[in-house]
Amino acid sequence: MTREKFKVAILDDFEALADTVPAYQKLRERAEVAILRKRLAIPEHIVAALRDFDALVLMRERTSFSDKEYAQLPKLKLISQTGRTSKHLDLANATQRGIAVSGTPPENGIVTTELTVGLILALLRKIPQVNLRMREEAWPAIVGNSLQGKTVGVAGFGRIGREVARIIKAFPNTRVLGYSRSLTAARAAEVGAESVAFESLLRESDIITVHINFNEQTRGAIGAKEFAMMKRGALLVNTARGPIISESAMIAALESGQLGGVGLDVYDSEPLAMDHPLRRFDNAILMSHRGYATVEVMSERYQQAMENILNYLDGKPLPLINPDVQVRTSR
Repeated sequence: MTREKFKVAILDDFEALADTVPAYQKLRERAEVAILRKRLAIPEHIVAALRDFDALVLMRERTSFSDKEYAQLPKLKLISQTGRTSKHLDLANATQRGIAVSGTPPENGIVTTELTVGLILALLRKIPQVNLRMREEAWPAIVGNSLQGKTVGVAGFGRIGREVARIIKAFPNTRVLGYSRSLTAARAAEVGAESVAFESLLRESDIITVHINFNEQTRGAIGAKEFAMMKRGALLVNTARGPIISESAMIAALESGQLGGVGLDVYDSEPLAMDHPLRRFDNAILMSHRGYATVEVMSERYQQAMENILNYLDGKPLPLINPDVQVRTSR
């Protein structure tokens, strides 16, 4: 009797990169592989599409899984997750059901740093507006602002915030303010920044960039009260997580002119609804969660995630996010 081939589904490959990495061809020799590029947003659709698969490759947090889905996916033995994040997964019930969840090394944050600096410069120099108007008129007379001489507040001083501060400080005559609960004056000074209280950062910055870790304590950390503290016309960049900022308060600040513009890569709900009010502001640069999404990073993560499945098929140890799971065999 012929054994049924091991089945792998690769989800949410919107950028069409999964089948370009070497491990994909190796995996196809060992398993039946399907790439699903259409987002599965509804639990019923997730179950209907995935009930016959033994393993899944997930790109970041694009699809969430709860025990409701696990219960209807009896063949599922392995989730190979790119990165180490697991907020979109019910890890406890995955472990209880014997579903192993493997991860890949986290990104170093450099690509998110690049995007953050790019958004700051694009907001200041009004790059999107000029680019658009160049299609409509001969020589747009849109004047931007210089980063030189500005005060930039870096809210959250982890590996990304610290690197943003270092790069911004390289521009002549810039002042960089840093805030995090554990930030010391000495650590801030290592990259030319000043450690200040959060309220001081809000009041003194011309541009504020958010790199705060998201959790229930930081949800809504920047709301109506915080926007009122900012300089009128200040610019705000968020490449961390959407719920750190109150969207309703941010929209009100844009409408009143308290905010001079925003550069956003993250939102309360993703994808951003087509009728979302943020889409109507021409001083809002809106990205589609591109902070980590470069060809180099995503290809490397797909390669690592598929190698994890190949190792699983060979019975080799996996870098598990739920190490207490009783790993089931591939058969």
